[in-house]
Amino acid sequence: MARLICNILTILMSDKVGLVTCMYVNNVTGQIQPIPQMAEVIKNYPKAHFHVDAVQAFGKISMDFNNVDSVSLSGHKFNGLKGQGVLLVNHIQNIEPIIQGGGQEYGVRSGTVNLPNDIAMVKAMKMASERRDALYHFVSDLNVNLRQFLSQYQGVYINSSASGSPFVLNISFPGVKGEVLVNAFSKYDIMISTTSACSSKRNKLNEVLAAMGLSDKSIEGSIRLSFGATTTKEDIARFKEIFIIIYEEIKELLK
Repeated sequence: MARLICNILTILMSDKVGLVTCMYVNNVTGQIQPIPQMAEVIKNYPKAHFHVDAVQAFGKISMDFNNVDSVSLSGHKFNGLKGQGVLLVNHIQNIEPIIQGGGQEYGVRSGTVNLPNDIAMVKAMKMASERRDALYHFVSDLNVNLRQFLSQYQGVYINSSASGSPFVLNISFPGVKGEVLVNAFSKYDIMISTTSACSSKRNKLNEVLAAMGLSDKSIEGSIRLSFGATTTKEDIARFKEIFIIIYEEIKELLK
């Protein structure tokens, strides 16, 4: 997969390209993109700025940012406060400000600095970095356990690659709307989603799953399970218990 992506990138690149941006971890399926290999291709084009969206990666997987020009992070993804973000830039002088004013944040984003939130986010970053490896192994075991459980049920399909991030598990139930499943699980206080929060208001088929070649019914019947630092073995056991109940109600509808 990494070789295929880099071959396509090589074909698309030219001296006219000014920006390449890519998620480190896809927020729908958990697919990990070959950022180091992509950076090796892009570095041959000095005019191209390589930006990496590492929102789903920081504090969860090992990352390599060699030859990457900028990286964005979101505080709430590693237990910081909502509304707080980070932009890491190699050459800050190449960034044009989007808000003019007093020149705070290295002149990139003017306005009074929210110091309490900044301190809280830095603390959260340190904690997330320190526990990353242990958390990764713990969540990987939970993910594998759940995959093995789901594989027993006819009409249930796992869309997330086993080599992807264990923190995201996308599943399809062709023949049953994802919204129906969300409501069914929520009645038992289990919160799942049909897509990422940032695109939940868009009434269209998910582009990521469509690009993977999934049928419309598979996309419409897809749900996303998210794992995190607070996920426990008891949570997985509870999900399985409720899954069995709901599966019995919908199994005749599955294609």
